[in-house]
Amino acid sequence: MTPAAPPPAGGVRHLYLHLPFCAARCGYCAFVVEVGREEVRDAYLDALLAELAQEGGRLGPLETVYLGGGTPTLMGAGRLTRLLEALAPRLAGGAEVTVEANPETVDRTLARALVAAGVTRVSLGAQSFQPHLLAALDRRATPARVRAAAGLLREAGVGRLSLDLIQAVPGQTMADLERDIAEVGAIGPDHVSWYELEVKPGSALAARGAVVDPDLAEDAYLRVVDALEDMGYRWYELANFARDGARCRHSLAYWTARDYLGLGVGAVSTVAGTRWRNAPGVDRYVAALAAGRRPPRTREPLAPATRRRERWMLATRLDEPLDLGWAGPPDHPEAVPRLAGLGLVEAGAGTLTLTRRGRLLQNAVVQELMDFST
Repeated sequence: MTPAAPPPAGGVRHLYLHLPFCAARCGYCAFVVEVGREEVRDAYLDALLAELAQEGGRLGPLETVYLGGGTPTLMGAGRLTRLLEALAPRLAGGAEVTVEANPETVDRTLARALVAAGVTRVSLGAQSFQPHLLAALDRRATPARVRAAAGLLREAGVGRLSLDLIQAVPGQTMADLERDIAEVGAIGPDHVSWYELEVKPGSALAARGAVVDPDLAEDAYLRVVDALEDMGYRWYELANFARDGARCRHSLAYWTARDYLGLGVGAVSTVAGTRWRNAPGVDRYVAALAAGRRPPRTREPLAPATRRRERWMLATRLDEPLDLGWAGPPDHPEAVPRLAGLGLVEAGAGTLTLTRRGRLLQNAVVQELMDFST
């Protein structure tokens, strides 16, 4: 794993922009989103560009840009083009520019506009291809619409297509999972993110009393890993799979503890040992930027021990040896021989590698090595 060198002043190379608008809130969603609000979207874009101007001195040539949400593509081709054109002068050569998209928002005009504006990667939220599971998740797109959106993005020339899916949805069977795996194989995306459902407090699923079956979740996870590896995808991160050269470089920046700047309502930044989070509330955000002020936010200085533990938790999600010179020592080095004896880790010269079995138990392994209570 390549250690993340601290960027010089004005040298942050990774930018996240939060576009919070959605047509409806999905059952699993507890993110900072706004349903509808068409009337405020132009003002929000103005505010986002104003915050970019305020914080732009922190940025160097951008290696990755990620437009997340919410549903960024609900902003429409015109607004997204305006935003991407403002970012274009800041991009390094070969930069990765990702936009998240819900299938029902993708038409030929939008797909072509994204490519024309410099988008290199689209992350398409499929979640499942089974109608009853889409209904359980309160998703709007039909399986046919997911397939059509993938086709339109390919036709438009998007360089990298990623599909997002969810497993362990209430009501899912292993047969449902096999059908979803077959759909992924038929579409052939460059990248797949396949997450276990989280029933988050405040979500509609939590309010309905939904629970995840741990046995199904384990069986589904093992099957997804095996199936995608058989298709030729690299299991490069615990929930992410990529063809050669198609790993998500923006996410890799998070997992390797690089500094990043987040703009927009609710966005998080980590720069030079400090983390700050813009407060939720689109109206407050827009009003502050319209008045020339920074948006309301909370700040947290990060102690070296905190950053060290974050490096361990994040970087061990990857399929590469952990460089101990970069990550720092574990809190409990005495656990290493025991974990090695259990076949969960392999200790090298200045490295620690989770075995395949260890990766499947990554959270438990890291909890043995690190003390997250302090």
